[in-house]
Amino acid sequence: MVFGAGGRAGRAVLAEAERRGIDATPVVRDPARHPDVAGAVPGDATSAADVERVARGHDAAIVAVYAAELDTAAYGPAMRALLEGLERAAVPRLLLVGVATTLPGEHGVPVFEEPEFPADWRPFSRARADELDVLERYAGPVDWVLLTPPMELVEKPGDTRYEIRNFGGPLTYAALACALLDEAAEGRHHRRQIGVSGT
Repeated sequence: MVFGAGGRAGRAVLAEAERRGIDATPVVRDPARHPDVAGAVPGDATSAADVERVARGHDAAIVAVYAAELDTAAYGPAMRALLEGLERAAVPRLLLVGVATTLPGEHGVPVFEEPEFPADWRPFSRARADELDVLERYAGPVDWVLLTPPMELVEKPGDTRYEIRNFGGPLTYAALACALLDEAAEGRHHRRQIGVSGT
């Protein structure tokens, strides 16, 4: 299942899943706003009850939700709700799309904590780091991986090349989709954040 199926990353995952013959359930908060997303079901990734309802019977959840309107204080609790819902639904695997500013920079701290990082952007990045903190402290049964693309995500149909590393070249949405689905199928990484970049 794909939370955030109406966004660019979510749509790319759905397209790649269809190409691979994978039956992926698209989940959006309001299907009426996404009439072109076939089979979309309503669900909010920040609600444990919603997650449990839509996730039951699935092998993995991919979360490609960009919720800039969410209160920055709500990101940590929202991640806990997501994990709680997946636990209740007995979904064993969680793949999430992260943001590059939470990756370690040249001084070994997250990019958003570097002195030169724009102060206006720091609250959102700190909120996304709160999500990672929740994941890293989580000791429950859901096996998670946070796949983090570079700051430059681009539309380039057909380019699905990627490599696992921090801050490489620009990454296409198609390549990000391949990285997510490859990880869901192969399970090469466990309970960690990894960088995904273009080649």
